[in-house]
Amino acid sequence: MVKVTLVPASKEAFLDAIQKFAAASKQTIRDATLEQAALACQDAAKFTPPLTMGGGGGLTNDAKKAGERAIDRDVGKVFESSTGGSADTRANRVIRRLGSLAFNNNQGLFWKLASSEAPIIAANSFVARMLSMQYKGFGTDKGFKRAKNYFNRIGSRVAGRALTSDGAPIEGTATIDSVYKPVYQRTLGRLYQNGRNVSGIKYYDKRIVQKKGELDAYIEQRQASVGAIKSGWYRALMSLPRPVINGVEKNAGSDLRAAGWITRHTSVVGQSITAFTDKSADVTIRNLSGNIHGIAYQAGVLGLVYANRIKQMPAKVQRLIAADVAKFNRK
Repeated sequence: MVKVTLVPASKEAFLDAIQKFAAASKQTIRDATLEQAALACQDAAKFTPPLTMGGGGGLTNDAKKAGERAIDRDVGKVFESSTGGSADTRANRVIRRLGSLAFNNNQGLFWKLASSEAPIIAANSFVARMLSMQYKGFGTDKGFKRAKNYFNRIGSRVAGRALTSDGAPIEGTATIDSVYKPVYQRTLGRLYQNGRNVSGIKYYDKRIVQKKGELDAYIEQRQASVGAIKSGWYRALMSLPRPVINGVEKNAGSDLRAAGWITRHTSVVGQSITAFTDKSADVTIRNLSGNIHGIAYQAGVLGLVYANRIKQMPAKVQRLIAADVAKFNRK
């Protein structure tokens, strides 16, 4: 994570830099301010997560892919499909279901599951022997009571968390969402922070989804929102009057305008407020969701925007001067 500490002088330094930039670049203060406001929108989108590895490239497709991978990873902290994983993993999953059924005293479904999942249970030799058809009392009240002595210990850990009370995996994207949303909100949208799983969900607490296709569909549904928060800065950019430089209207912020995975979103509100006089220019840009769950604060977005604009304005003046010098030397 890139982090910048914003000191009170930062805004003043930024405004002072605009004054000098306008004078040196021969732009009016109005147009210099509009250009820098548009580029500040672009910077804010660039520095708002998701970012590429190392903290950059916030407008690139690599950043989009990083956001999609983060969603896949976060959802995977809460759910697993009933068919995924190795034979041992699938056996453990069935054992957890049996534990929940034993804990909830659901004898009928317990024996039905033990019978139907015998090939998978075979991966665990101890449980396979206990639940084989040769097991004394298989399918009977007496056999269930004996099995409960073992499975109750598992059931007490997982019942009500990993499975529903009847031991069945959950189904449907709406049900998946109803389970995921409270975890997402509790962790402020970041189940994985600084290389650590902070969801509070251990492996045996994961909810089991019956159909892998439904889990995949839910992940894709959430991945479709990648770039939405950044899009508020695009909306703010588009609300700005275009700066006029050397008599020509300019589309400042072209990198953000070209990032289709960001501009396609329309649900996040971005806006600008402008006021100009002969001697001053006042521009406010807003992304009404830009700091949701504190993501902008944690990434130091405001400090990075100020710092980058202060850095880039003198660099542009140098380029303008270099062009003038080259033109003079050609005479």
